[in-house]
Amino acid sequence: MQLSINALNTGHLRKAFDCGEPTLNTYLHRYARQNIKNRINRVFIASPVDSNKIIAGYYTLSAGSIRVDDLPLAQKRRLPNYPIPIALLGRLAVDKQYQGQRLGAILLADAVQRVEQASEVLAVYAIVVEALNPSVAEFYQGFGFIAFANQPLKFFLPMSS
Repeated sequence: MQLSINALNTGHLRKAFDCGEPTLNTYLHRYARQNIKNRINRVFIASPVDSNKIIAGYYTLSAGSIRVDDLPLAQKRRLPNYPIPIALLGRLAVDKQYQGQRLGAILLADAVQRVEQASEVLAVYAIVVEALNPSVAEFYQGFGFIAFANQPLKFFLPMSS
């Protein structure tokens, strides 16, 4: 399947998206455009090349910071003792019709690439994500994400890796 990944626009069929997780569906259906308008986050949509209105999957990115004390000892040794800049991968979801085709991995790779590009002009120490459940946590761990010290479903991927 050939995909294009672009910013959410008014032509995308948001209401047709269903990943099976109500909170992720509701966000895209009701709140995504408002958050973009208010500069809360950016939403990126994967669509089949032959039908760019369909939403096969999406993810969100925003800026944030983390406390150094929340990191595992091995990561916080050389860091200053003040908030560290991060990119937050707030949501990542794949429509039921496209699940099982590695689209989640493609979306994650695209997010990492966009953050890498942004880090050329804006400092970003890591990408941070909070998994909805242990199964989703395994997905992120499979790509090298590291669990926060006392938060088993919250992960980070240092940009240096």
